Amino acid sequence: MPEIDWRQLPPLASLRAFEATARLNGFSAAARSLNVTPAAVAQQVRALETDLSIKLVKRDGRGVVLTAAGRQLASPLKEAFSQLANGVEQLRATEQTRGIKATTTTYIVDAVIAPKIWSFWKKHPDIPVTFAPGACLAPVDFEGFDFGIRVGAPEDWPDYQSEFLLECETILAASPELAASDDPQNIPWMLGDKEEVNKQTIRNAGLDADRIVRRDIGDLSLEIEAAKQGVGAIIAAEVVIRRFLEDGSLVKLDLKSPPNSVYHVILPNGPIRPSVRTFVDWLKASLAEDA
Repeated sequence: MPEIDWRQLPPLASLRAFEATARLNGFSAAARSLNVTPAAVAQQVRALETDLSIKLVKRDGRGVVLTAAGRQLASPLKEAFSQLANGVEQLRATEQTRGIKATTTTYIVDAVIAPKIWSFWKKHPDIPVTFAPGACLAPVDFEGFDFGIRVGAPEDWPDYQSEFLLECETILAASPELAASDDPQNIPWMLGDKEEVNKQTIRNAGLDADRIVRRDIGDLSLEIEAAKQGVGAIIAAEVVIRRFLEDGSLVKLDLKSPPNSVYHVILPNGPIRPSVRTFVDWLKASLAEDA
């Protein structure tokens, strides 16, 4: 197919006005279809005739009829605009149902999203959603991901869009046995991948962060399991360890509470795919109901 020389084609607005006029048999009907005035449609058609130096329509009472040249142009224009409309509609349908991939911590998926996601799939069974584990303070890499869920403030992601998701208490917790066995200063602490942040949290709680016993276990999921077994104390968002506080396998330590954990949805700048927008809006609304 030869390359299109767009400089040789009339303006799209004129072609669109003529196609609607030809298809709907008049300026008034075309104007209603295009949401403009009949005078604007007539002006665009006259501009097209001037551009082509060909008469395309002629008056017939209150309406218009196509000339032979008009009929010759109307047919391929109708087909072209129809193909364009179908292509756009197919693209929108594909994007609406294309799978979503997000990055967040395993425990946010397990504690926050998994118990509710059935209601999303009940409404949108054709939108698959998958999650990949990532640290709660880690930068969001949008290569292969549609959005991330992270702890922090909007200014932590100046190059991206951020939308508030949820806020909850930050808990210093340990197993009941460990909590009762010794002074919090003397029990082991698992600080994970947020060492400096958690050291400051420990200082704010009234402990000497430089004298604590460190135990490095791995990611948060391993730390929680280790904490339940009495290996050490942890610092975690309440929503992440809520069920363990409720079943008694973890208890809140009697220390000054740190600032709340605030989670945001982090999105790339620019247009957001419809399916991603649908899921993020559902997630925000679903969590707002619990607030």
